[in-house]
Amino acid sequence: MRRNLKWTFLFIAAIMMIDVPACLAERVGYINLQRLVNESKMGQSAREDIQKLRKAKEEALARKLQDINAKKDTLNKDWETLSPRDRRNRRSELKRDVEEYQRLVNEAKEDILREDREVVAIILQKADGVLKKVARRKKFTIILKDPNAIGYLDDKVDITDDVLKELNKKK
Repeated sequence: MRRNLKWTFLFIAAIMMIDVPACLAERVGYINLQRLVNESKMGQSAREDIQKLRKAKEEALARKLQDINAKKDTLNKDWETLSPRDRRNRRSELKRDVEEYQRLVNEAKEDILREDREVVAIILQKADGVLKKVARRKKFTIILKDPNAIGYLDDKVDITDDVLKELNKKK
């Protein structure tokens, strides 16, 4: 019994001597995905493409709006000389044109948002391998991507610049 007590005491003493924080030391890093998308060469190139798409859509919408305004002006100018039937027809036509314009505006917004999401997904997919490589090289065991989950961030654990450098080397 005394012998078991002695071994138990030694076992407990040995456990107490172990540096628990050293055993649990995990290196946690952070990457700013927004910066990665905005500052990478791929991201900048994609932003230019999206701007071109946006400009083309805006020009097409501006032409459509010009046509609608011209029809509206013509209708207002000719209003007194038109028969009630022609007034109704032109007003209905103008209403259809306005509805079509609103539909085109919504489609353009959706197209641009969809394109933006696809570009971000592609960039993040390509960056994932680079992120893992940098994290292994710097001996991080966990990398956080969510800025809302962080209360404080030391610059030493932010690996965004390293990932950007590696990613920009690729292309």
